[in-house]
Amino acid sequence: MRPAPPLSLHCSGRGAWRQLRVALLALAAAVPAGWAALHLEATGPVALLAAAIAAAVAIGAGLRAIRPEPVLLAWDGSHWNVDGQPAALDLMLDLGAGLLLRLRPASGGRALWLAVTATEAGAGFHGLRAAVHARTPTRRPAIVDHGAA
Repeated sequence: MRPAPPLSLHCSGRGAWRQLRVALLALAAAVPAGWAALHLEATGPVALLAAAIAAAVAIGAGLRAIRPEPVLLAWDGSHWNVDGQPAALDLMLDLGAGLLLRLRPASGGRALWLAVTATEAGAGFHGLRAAVHARTPTRRPAIVDHGAA
């Protein structure tokens, strides 16, 4: 089996991935705020207002805190690199029109989560999917013949 051909893509971290992250942050703020209001015996509309305010604050904070982190993702035929640094790539989710990838730097440090859509990757998306799903080539041990001489 041949490895996938080399490729490199600029991934921006914008669009749907950023919106999903901000939406999850808003939901994580709204639910406990609404629950706390109901726990304090507030009426339904007051609890809904508390949840909406918490969500709005979280969206505002999330849009400032969750900035796109553009990276250069490259596959050389045997190893992944992120911005020129070696990394291990894990496919976390393949939705057909987009991939969710986790990149773990070889030098340690925190993992980078990256969503790449077919729209963002353009013509390189098929090659990216092939490289992500391909097995990483491994060197085979040399066969030593210890037969009778």
